[in-house]
Amino acid sequence: MQMDSERFRALTARAEEGDPVAQYDLGVAYQRGDGTKADMKLAVRLWEKSARAGYAPAQYNLGVAYEHGAGVKEDLARAAEYYASAAAVRFGPAEYNLGACYLYGRGVPLDPKKGVELWTAAAGHGFRAAQDAIDRLAANIQEYKATAPKPEEKP
Repeated sequence: MQMDSERFRALTARAEEGDPVAQYDLGVAYQRGDGTKADMKLAVRLWEKSARAGYAPAQYNLGVAYEHGAGVKEDLARAAEYYASAAAVRFGPAEYNLGACYLYGRGVPLDPKKGVELWTAAAGHGFRAAQDAIDRLAANIQEYKATAPKPEEKP
């Protein structure tokens, strides 16, 4: 359902007054083209305002934007920084994405142990995709152990 013009105006007014939740929501509206023309660059600017106020969902969305170059130039290190900011307040999706950054060395040094720790934290904070990823990783490890060549035994 599209946002009507009255609600869009009210949201814009709250965002202009400095409400970080409204800035985030207005950014999402611009991202989706909900009640307005889609504009990722404006969405990013609104999320930056919200993120400066410490709003974790905005920090997370900025991480996604920088990771994928949506409305900004791709910058994996900056994406990881935004994920880390949101993960610091236990925002599960950010913990999950930051964990993936560490697992694959995207924007941060490769550190699989830290990656799995972050996925575990995200799962503990109710982010189901993290638990699913841990389960897949464990299954892949078990499959590898079952099919990997065994080292030759020494006498």
